[in-house]
Amino acid sequence: MTRPLAIACALALLGTLAPPAAADPAVPMQGARSQERLLLPDIPVTDSHGRTRGFVSRYGGAGPVLISFLYTNCTENCGMTISVLGLVDQDLQARDAPPLRLVAISVDPRRDTPEVLAEVARSAWASEKWDWVVASPGDTPALLAAFGLDPGPIEAHDSVYLLGDLQSGLFTRISGVPDPAELVALARQMAPAE
Repeated sequence: MTRPLAIACALALLGTLAPPAAADPAVPMQGARSQERLLLPDIPVTDSHGRTRGFVSRYGGAGPVLISFLYTNCTENCGMTISVLGLVDQDLQARDAPPLRLVAISVDPRRDTPEVLAEVARSAWASEKWDWVVASPGDTPALLAAFGLDPGPIEAHDSVYLLGDLQSGLFTRISGVPDPAELVALARQMAPAE
């Protein structure tokens, strides 16, 4: 099974398919972009392999990270988020790809257990560069608030991507549907010179 077919299967599992324009690399990045500084708490998150570690401890030295928010029972924009990240993940397999880490944070800690996240990650053919994490039900509101997101009803969460690094705390917030190729290009600009 090819990677794009696997991504399409994952989207079908979630009940959403990306509109054709989102898959066209010639379409410019859509949605609002802003620069900001985030001070994130070291809230424990558990990955799809069952390993728990503080968010900042886990990603503080990772270099550039692309963070997104989703939940596996979503029937709205989460399928698009997985599709965008899947295409970025595919681009990161190239030899000259920037050192970018993908992080999908679940906004539904009650249903998105590590096992559920692992199954969706397998369905999306997520590489080792793409982490799927969840905080505890008690910690999720504080984690989302630290990212400037409303911890309100999970169905109301927005499509938001944060591209930056935890050491500097500088992030580009992208709302809407970004062009995966432009996300990779932005990550390349952030990569340290060799």
